[in-house]
Amino acid sequence: MTSGRQVLISVQHVSKTYKKDGREFHALRDCTFDILKNEFLVVVGPTGCGKSTLLNLLAGIEFPTSGSILLNGAPVTGPGADRGMIFQDYALLPWRSVLKNAELGFEFMKKPMKGDQIKAEAMRYLEMVGLGYAVNKHPGELSGGMKRRASLAMILAIKPVILLMDGAFNALDSKTKMTMHQEITRIWETEKNTVVFVTSDLDEAVKLADRIIVLNKDGALEAILVNELPRPRLGSAARDLDFHHRFIAFRETVMNVIKKDAGLRTCAIS
Repeated sequence: MTSGRQVLISVQHVSKTYKKDGREFHALRDCTFDILKNEFLVVVGPTGCGKSTLLNLLAGIEFPTSGSILLNGAPVTGPGADRGMIFQDYALLPWRSVLKNAELGFEFMKKPMKGDQIKAEAMRYLEMVGLGYAVNKHPGELSGGMKRRASLAMILAIKPVILLMDGAFNALDSKTKMTMHQEITRIWETEKNTVVFVTSDLDEAVKLADRIIVLNKDGALEAILVNELPRPRLGSAARDLDFHHRFIAFRETVMNVIKKDAGLRTCAIS
């Protein structure tokens, strides 16, 4: 599934240590792996295993205590327009309309665009996420799903090469989450982004991922699992009986890796 793809990000022996009350806390320990161009990589693991820390390091918001992260062969030295990060919270300014929020990223570009160009680009991505009808609404008038779409449009508008998503759909109800899975998959396939997606929802991980990285409770890399399930995996495709059995089997494989690390009893896979 991943053969022939170019390596976009290389994580090399990365560790991250924090100090608190005179003690050291290891969030990540000696992690080494590559992220491929146009890959949908999902990161899972128990609470406190360093998933969000890893995303912050990829974004350049934080820096490794040891090791290095290379993007196209060059060290990551800070945030950049080539990486867009979507957090669990909705990063929308309440006093700005949906359209004005989508235009926000352009205000910080090194090469400013003209007003009509900015509006056209912002509208393109709002239409892409299905919010073209709500451009004049404000965040307080939006549902959770609409806020998530608006946040996504705001990030996509600056055309990041890499989308970093930290529990982006956690707060959504199951129906809205299913819709957002379809939306992010469609956008990823259309825009050819590389996506690194952190979640604790194993169903979500299996639906979305090309590969799944499992971090263990010590913040070390436990496993990298290739998802061989064919796409599409959503909608009517998910109702195919053979697909369903394969989906359940792979989900159990991921779950067993996590349970084994935690010392819990694993599930039999038939």
